Amino acid sequence: MPDKLLTQDQVEAVVQFSQGLWAAERYNVYTPWLQNQLLNNLNNNAKVPTYQNIVEALSTYKESANNLQGYMEFMQKFDMIFARTLMSYVNVLSFDLTITCKNAFTQADYQSAEYAEDKKRIYKFLDNFDYKAEFRKMLQEMLRHEVVYTWFRKTKWGNKGMKCALQIMPQNRCMLTGYWEKGMLFDFDMGYFLQPGVDIDGFDPAFKKYYNNMFGDNQNPWHYIPTNPLDSREGIFALWTQTSPDDGAWVN
Repeated sequence: MPDKLLTQDQVEAVVQFSQGLWAAERYNVYTPWLQNQLLNNLNNNAKVPTYQNIVEALSTYKESANNLQGYMEFMQKFDMIFARTLMSYVNVLSFDLTITCKNAFTQADYQSAEYAEDKKRIYKFLDNFDYKAEFRKMLQEMLRHEVVYTWFRKTKWGNKGMKCALQIMPQNRCMLTGYWEKGMLFDFDMGYFLQPGVDIDGFDPAFKKYYNNMFGDNQNPWHYIPTNPLDSREGIFALWTQTSPDDGAWVN
């Protein structure tokens, strides 16, 4: 038995402190540790393999995609030779850019005001989008995962002007569900935003539209049709919502 027991006030202080900690984890009080964990979990879902696990995953590769991706992540950190081989493929590409006009045929076309304006738009975009750095990051992710879920975003910081980037999405919250003429389409698990510490303002504004569509006053909540046109991909099923390249969704 301790020589001196806690007073009633001290006990109440401890209880209130415990309740505060519980509420912080439960009701989205942001902490640096939680934000760091969320960032680490975006594309880090490594799994420790065994020989038998690898054989089983390769023999059932269609059903074992998540396991194979987890083994790839583990091996990149565990085996330096594997990591260097992976990066050698990433660094072999220079991503040099050559602009080719498909609808200009004569000298007059190349000297026209329309051609000059179009060319100016292209260079303005390239000035605001560091495609070499972004594509190199995406290539590394593709070699590890084969499929990478990203969001093409425009951001403006202070008075520095508009910039563009590919924001990597939580990879284990995305699912391939369709395709169009330029690639694949995916759905997103909106349950991600119900986790403690997740700030929806850290994502493209389109996610507020998806959130309101799912958890707000939706008059047609089950309008989930795989072949919805790109400007109408807002169907939901359970906590999954369709996403659209029109909003920025992009599968690499």
